Amino acid sequence: MKQFTSPVAGESLAEAAERIRAAVPIEGDTATDLECRWRRQMIDATLAARGVVGRTYEWHTAQLDDGRIAGVFAESTDEAELSLTVWWGNRCHWVIADPTCLVRAEYLPRGIRTAATADRRFPLGPPRRVRDQFATAESLLDRFALPDHSSALER
Repeated sequence: MKQFTSPVAGESLAEAAERIRAAVPIEGDTATDLECRWRRQMIDATLAARGVVGRTYEWHTAQLDDGRIAGVFAESTDEAELSLTVWWGNRCHWVIADPTCLVRAEYLPRGIRTAATADRRFPLGPPRRVRDQFATAESLLDRFALPDHSSALER
């Protein structure tokens, strides 16, 4: 059984990813099933130590610090950032939950990553947001409150 390094208090997600990559390097041209499982166990342990609780399993799109666009299915942006950094070997510049792949489609409009576009780099920019996504009516009413006119009437 391989000995894993434990999560370190106060480490960033990028530092945790570097720790995981160093503990479980990919020995050959591609990762073995065992290497994948070991890395996944370390990712899960790191997220558990940080108290990260997943919401829903959905697609996340990210821009790596080298300008490439990548994505992963994850339960949280923390999980997506850690997983992408572990597997791609580059830190994330930004990560966003992108369940309908609208942000991904802006970078890869045909939806297909070909050999020609796989290494394409984009200028680093501010964190992205999903467009054309509206809040439900219930959430809009949560913060709605009528002004209190009772104090004006007492004067």
